[in-house]
Amino acid sequence: MRVLLCQCNTVFEHEVVACVRQGARSVEDVGDACEAGTGCGSCRGAIKTILEEEAQRRRSGRDGGAPEALFQLPLFKSRKD
Repeated sequence: MRVLLCQCNTVFEHEVVACVRQGARSVEDVGDACEAGTGCGSCRGAIKTILEEEAQRRRSGRDGGAPEALFQLPLFKSRKD
């Protein structure tokens, strides 16, 4: 299921997750990468939550500790993407 996260710029949740998995580490980084959070700002809290969840995923070694680049592939994406 595709979840529209940023209505101002029509950015879906899976696009934000992809930006984070490609190296975005702040709400501003995500905005630079895909424009999410650069309009009215109502989605910035959700972006921050995604950043925190992905940081926790990296710290816990979830997904078998696979290299970060693999998480960009559909096979390695979580079910909520």
